[in-house]
Formats: sequence, C-alpha cells, structure tokens
Amino acid sequence: MRKLYKIFIFIVIFIFICILPIDCYCGEDKEYQYYTAIITELKEEIKNDITIYRIKAKLTEGPYENKIIELEHMPILETSNDVEFRKNMSIIVCLQSVNGAIEQISVFDINRKNTIKIITIVFIAVLIIFGGFKGIFATLSLLATFLLIIFCLIPLLLNKTNPILATILVSSISILINFILISGFSKKSFCAIISTIGGTIIAGLFAFYFGNLMALTGLCDDNVQALVTHTNILIDYKGLLFSGMILGTMGAVMDIGMSITSFIFEMKKKQPTISSISLFKSGMNVGKDIMSTMTNTLILAYAGTSLPLFLYFINM
Repeated sequence: MRKLYKIFIFIVIFIFICILPIDCYCGEDKEYQYYTAIITELKEEIKNDITIYRIKAKLTEGPYENKIIELEHMPILETSNDVEFRKNMSIIVCLQSVNGAIEQISVFDINRKNTIKIITIVFIAVLIIFGGFKGIFATLSLLATFLLIIFCLIPLLLNKTNPILATILVSSISILINFILISGFSKKSFCAIISTIGGTIIAGLFAFYFGNLMALTGLCDDNVQALVTHTNILIDYKGLLFSGMILGTMGAVMDIGMSITSFIFEMKKKQPTISSISLFKSGMNVGKDIMSTMTNTLILAYAGTSLPLFLYFINM
C-alpha cells in the first residue's frame, strides 16, 4: 500500500510540473494603477440632495508615496459605492497618469487588508489554542491550500489553462497535502484521498454540465465586473465560475471523505473479522446520515450569501 501511495504522489506531482507555467500571462499593460492612501482631510457637501465628499489623502505606496492628492467622491445610494468615509480611513485609489503626471483620481474601494489580517490572526490563534497539534496541522494545511491557489491555480488560469482541469489538479494536490498532514502516510489517508479526489472530479463534471445547461456566463458577480472593467486580463470567465464551484465543494467533500473513512477503519480495528460487505454497508449508512446534515449545511451557507437573490426571485 505504501508503494502504491508513493506512485500516486509521483504521478500527481509529475502531471502538475508538466503543465506548470513558467511565465504568467496577464494580458496587456494595465490602464489603471491602484495605490493605498490615508484620508487626511474630509469635507461633506450636499448639492441638490446629493452628498459629495471632498477628500484629501496621502498616498502610502508606489511612485507617488507621501504625495497629497485631492479628489471628489459622490456615493451612489444602495450600491457598493455607498460608503461612509471618515478621517484616517485607509482607501484604495485609482490613478490614471500620462507621462508620469496624474491625470485623474477616483476612489476604488476601502482598504480592508488590516482588518482581514486581524481576523485571520484571531482565527488561527483560536484554532491552535483549542486544537493543539491538530490545530497546528490544520493551519499548515490551510496555508498550503492558500499558497496553491495563489501560486499555482491563478498562474494556470492566467495562462489560459482549462479552468476545470486546472482546479481539479490543484485541488487534488491540496487534498493530498491536507490528508498527509492530518493522517500521515497510512492506508486510511490513501483511501480518503482517492475518494475525495473522485468526489471533486464528479463535482467538476456536474458544474460544467449544468452550468452550460443554464447558459451561465460567469459575468454577473460584482467582483468579476470589477475585474473586467479595471483590468485587461484575458480569461475564460465561465470557466472561472466553474472553478469557484469546484473549490467551494472541495472542503465539504474532504469532510465527508475523511469522516466515513475514519469510521470504517475504526470499525475494522474494533472488529477485525468483519467482512468487507458489512463495512461497505455501514459506510453507506453513515454516508446517508452525513449527507442529510451536510446538504443543509451547504445550502444554508450559500443561502446566507444569496439572500438578495432570494428576495429578487420572490418579488418577480
């Protein structure tokens, strides 16, 4: 079994190295430059019942670092643009320059990086405090998955690799690393890896088939619209949508795969004489129970982020 395990690992890594891009393709040069800035002065005016912010801000990075800029911002009600500004707030500004001279400035978004960092540190601290060594391994596996997405999946997508194949491959490597960190090199982890990768492939096929059946374009999300509007990246946005679906299901499939595998191996350990057929039936019964609760978990997770869509359909 250990020999098969090593062969499987070698095949996955070999396939990954064969398609790993050397250079990332990011389309043409960007027309816009984005930098963080700190609001130093803020005035709010109302003209014709429209609120206008007159902002002075100091750039904190880039070739214009420490430069004071002035701009106006008019919030659009009931959009992501409708933000209440305050002094010393960190913002992201969009600059258009010609021959090194700033020609136009606008507010792109609020800089939320510091808040996200705090939340991440608190999450990891709680995970390690209550999880002990398991929490440390969980943190390492989470970090590995994040690095794989940033340094492997994103370059593959930018190099126009098929998004579904790229996501399944990177997900498979992530699953491999996660289960090795959690269970080590064992027959149990090997079974969990095979079943989870199989479930991920099935999820990818379902996403591709039903996504095409519903004629999804992948261009309805605000983040995608910002990507289209403010960059010249050439990418398959429909495939990007399917890629996100696969990543979204991977965690649930990993949870189910390891839960059922752990149960079966525990049963075999307690009752060595039990037959393979009995183990299979027990695994299926446990799987049915997990599916009933996991279905609610997944639906509620997605429904929580899609409440505006529910309201839209109800009021149509």
